[in-house]
Amino acid sequence: MFPFFKKKTAEAGSPLKKRVQNMKCRKINFVDDDFDGLCRDMKQDCKALMRLKPVNYYAIKNSYIMGMLYSEEDFSENFIQLLHFDGERQTGRSDIFPVDIETAVKALAKVGIMIDLKKIHEEKA
Repeated sequence: MFPFFKKKTAEAGSPLKKRVQNMKCRKINFVDDDFDGLCRDMKQDCKALMRLKPVNYYAIKNSYIMGMLYSEEDFSENFIQLLHFDGERQTGRSDIFPVDIETAVKALAKVGIMIDLKKIHEEKA
């Protein structure tokens, strides 16, 4: 309502945050796992994302992890931010992690979004 009541964070003005705002965002919901452990593992290797299972959309989601996958149109650059929800309240937020092309495409495939990278690169050329 009033902009002066907004909580200011250091990340809100970071160059990375501004960069991902211009990218396409896809939201992926995963079954709840050890959120803190996942964030710690993501700092080491983005392939830790592959251990998560997608939420069954016909089931009730009481506790889940939402991945906000930011990508360029040609998937040349990908980032993900993880949010933890418990009882429809956000209870955790991770940093923004870089994700390689292979992991981004596999994560989207888990929820039925099939990406044909060859076709995308042919259209660019």
